[in-house]
Amino acid sequence: MRIVKETAEIDYTETQRFFQNRAGKFRQENPYSVTMYQDNNADLVKERNRREVEKLYPLLRLDKGSRVLDVACGIGRWADAIEDAIEEYCGVDFSGELIEIARGRNGKQNYRFYEGAAYEIEEVLERHGCGKYNVILLIGILMYLNDKDMECALEQIGKVCEEHTTICIREPVGICERLTLKDFYSEELDDTYNAIYRTREEMSKIFSDTLLKNGFQIQEEGFVFEEANLNNRKETAQYYYILER
Repeated sequence: MRIVKETAEIDYTETQRFFQNRAGKFRQENPYSVTMYQDNNADLVKERNRREVEKLYPLLRLDKGSRVLDVACGIGRWADAIEDAIEEYCGVDFSGELIEIARGRNGKQNYRFYEGAAYEIEEVLERHGCGKYNVILLIGILMYLNDKDMECALEQIGKVCEEHTTICIREPVGICERLTLKDFYSEELDDTYNAIYRTREEMSKIFSDTLLKNGFQIQEEGFVFEEANLNNRKETAQYYYILER
């Protein structure tokens, strides 16, 4: 079902089932397709990943004191992208199957992976004895959260980061209007799919009610891809925000 403009909630049970199925499709020769899709176009997956990292990685300004929290880390795509020596990386994902793949792919001593939901991130980190972080990655997660849980997640992010923190958010946004896919069958994925594509105006309003109230400011924002072949959706486009406090 395609729901345009109206607010509709998605079912997390279905989302979790979907990613369980995606984990079963993991192939080492095209690993990132698990969460970037395009199963039959490995070159597009590689190019999108390369261009995204090329654009966003310098904005993180990582150094040996960086403590990185990657919310919805999947199989550790952004853990792979980190070239600098950092103090700590913590990846969290609500799919236990994806976390198992991430652990198997990354054996760095100061890299940890935990199962947990974004809207329970404060409790997840506390349960594992984690401290606070100064670089937060929210890459392609907000689209899988209903509005109230998105706000809850962003409120908690403000509590688990250090006084001076950089947050990088990358999300597909609705170009003209909000679009919700609810139990929508995708021929490309051969599965039913649930996601919420919010407009930039909606995103800005939610940021104002959460992160900006916690002292963050949007330092930079824009479309991730300029090339039409990398942005091949008619109704949505990948967009990024860099917030700092």
